[in-house]
Amino acid sequence: MIIKNYYLIDNSLILMTGEYDPHGKLCARIMIGEKSLLVDRTPVQLLDDTLTYIGFDLRGALAGAKFILGTRHMCPIMVNPYQGMCLFPNKSPFKEECIWFNPEHIVNTTPNGCKTELELSNGHSIIVDTKLTSFNTKMQRALQLKRLTNERGNHPSPITVYLEPKKRHQLAREKTGKYNFAAFDEKKEEGTK
Repeated sequence: MIIKNYYLIDNSLILMTGEYDPHGKLCARIMIGEKSLLVDRTPVQLLDDTLTYIGFDLRGALAGAKFILGTRHMCPIMVNPYQGMCLFPNKSPFKEECIWFNPEHIVNTTPNGCKTELELSNGHSIIVDTKLTSFNTKMQRALQLKRLTNERGNHPSPITVYLEPKKRHQLAREKTGKYNFAAFDEKKEEGTK
């Protein structure tokens, strides 16, 4: 079994979950296209590694997502806002069986009893222990976060504000050699009336 030491998440990632290596250490199992890799980092560490690499961190990404969506738990996060890369968890991110999904690679969702079957972009499918409505809500939240982040980042409709330049008052040197700061104070008092 080959275990990679380091990996940066990009748009090719379909999903990521926790898996123990032969020594009992929690690692990240990632699916990219037809490949599956084991990385010697937890899923949460991989998220933070990727965010740190581009100058962000996981705590900030979570705080931003919660602010934008008004959601408190199991929030999606923008893993790379430059690439529009968003992932969402199907369970609490602190549970080892949590799966992080890239919504762009989910082709279809169908109910399977109290679970949900997902058709993935690589032709494979996976059944998750989440009801269809709950899973679809999480996926829609991730897509909404991606859209809102993109809109806010690109400022499609900037607000134009016209500010009238303030009138300038020149401080003149009096015959005594001193500047007329008293005139400045008089103008300031006129403005407050």
